[in-house]
Amino acid sequence: MPERHQIMQSAFAPQRFTRTQGPRKARLLMAAAGLVLAVGSAWADVPKDWWVSVTNDRASYVQTALARGTDPNVRTPDGQPAVMQAIREGAWNVYDVLIKQKKFDPNIENPFGETPLMYLAVVGQAERGQALIKRGAQVNRLGWTPLQYAASRGHLDMAKMLLKNGAIVNAPGPDGTTALMMAAFGGNQPMVQLLLDAGADVTMLTTQKENAAAWARKRGYENLAVKLDQLEQRMLAHRQQMRTQPGVALPEPVAALPVDPAPNAAAPKNSDNGTARYFDLDRFNKPSAP
Repeated sequence: MPERHQIMQSAFAPQRFTRTQGPRKARLLMAAAGLVLAVGSAWADVPKDWWVSVTNDRASYVQTALARGTDPNVRTPDGQPAVMQAIREGAWNVYDVLIKQKKFDPNIENPFGETPLMYLAVVGQAERGQALIKRGAQVNRLGWTPLQYAASRGHLDMAKMLLKNGAIVNAPGPDGTTALMMAAFGGNQPMVQLLLDAGADVTMLTTQKENAAAWARKRGYENLAVKLDQLEQRMLAHRQQMRTQPGVALPEPVAALPVDPAPNAAAPKNSDNGTARYFDLDRFNKPSAP
């Protein structure tokens, strides 16, 4: 019998003690039991090769570690939850194992306040996002939202799924940036159209007083910016009418947006490819050191 099994058997099997050997033998057995618990504790923290296995999508190793007590919500030294590390690495077999755990937290956050659903939005995993929502993942939250992340990358299926699950289309980020502004920043006309059809407010401003048209111009999408400007003027004029003529009809439906084949070459470039001071998707692409 392997040594560890012998320790476990001797530690937990019923024992008979003589009057003289009882106290000493009891102490030895208690020490042996402590060793067994220590071994289990090591697994419960972060077992050897855990992060290598997560990165390389070794689902069987991760499953074994979880069965031995490892917390599915364990984090890297820099605070990245295991499930979000798996998403970043495209380790979908490991991801699927982690989210099935009873103790898994579907709303766990990394140090930047991001959640697994937000990471799924970045990579456009709509089906897995739907399944995570069923596990309790929050679609709406303070700060940045999954819809904003989906809009920033132009993932239409993800955005549609989030909207069907009650995503607030006009939810502002920490500096007032909306999903519409992010879509305009990327020059993604289909995403802009989807958000407008869902009720996105083209008149909203950031704390820097920038609207969606301004975000389109940041990357040289002038045709899109002009269309958004025109739509904003129509909406502002309608609101003015509403003040003087209650019950006035809404403006005509938004027409199909023009296509900008490419951003203007003279457009200013963002050094970090982020879309706002608090929002930096480059961070998602930077490898972390577990």
